[in-house]
Amino acid sequence: MEELYKEYVISFFDKTLQLHGDRPEAVGWSGKGQNLRFEDLLNIDNDIRGKKVLDYGCGKGDFYQFLKDKNIPVSYTGFDINQHLISLANIKFPEAEFREFDIEEDRLSENFDYIFLCGVFNLKVAGINETIRNVLKMLFEHCNTALAFNALSDRSLNKDFQLHYVSPEKILQFALKELSPHVLLKESSNSDDFTIFVYKKEKGL
Repeated sequence: MEELYKEYVISFFDKTLQLHGDRPEAVGWSGKGQNLRFEDLLNIDNDIRGKKVLDYGCGKGDFYQFLKDKNIPVSYTGFDINQHLISLANIKFPEAEFREFDIEEDRLSENFDYIFLCGVFNLKVAGINETIRNVLKMLFEHCNTALAFNALSDRSLNKDFQLHYVSPEKILQFALKELSPHVLLKESSNSDDFTIFVYKKEKGL
């Protein structure tokens, strides 16, 4: 993604954070919608307890709080390009690791068992589809077990002009061709979006 568009994304969430404070709305969700999407992410496997997890586009650490509330202990790392969201996450959760990080610019030198991206590319900016594919490819190279990617579906009947909607079929084809033959596409509990799970090997083996 070009620097100009990254600056727009950062500025957008600076404003929503200032407006809403430490609430799901600060990162573009309702409380109910956020929880539904986090529940969907847990379908990645039977149990992720004790695993090394990367939350890419972690915002202010809401998924980490969700895991804590569910009593699911993990070795957690959260990455986001917005320094204000990361600063808030570090204040709230000093026991976890949060970093300002952009995989298109920064070198990732470690691997994770599970990588999660939830609503990371929901803002409409130029070149976003190419960015999605590039980021997923780079992240999957550092994934030991599985990656989960959540996005707004272009099948949604209630589209917002500011938001980006992804074709489930096209992203499925991309994942099968470029990432792994072991891919699951699941319609989310919220009918406006979907989740794709990409596995290093066939699930259950």
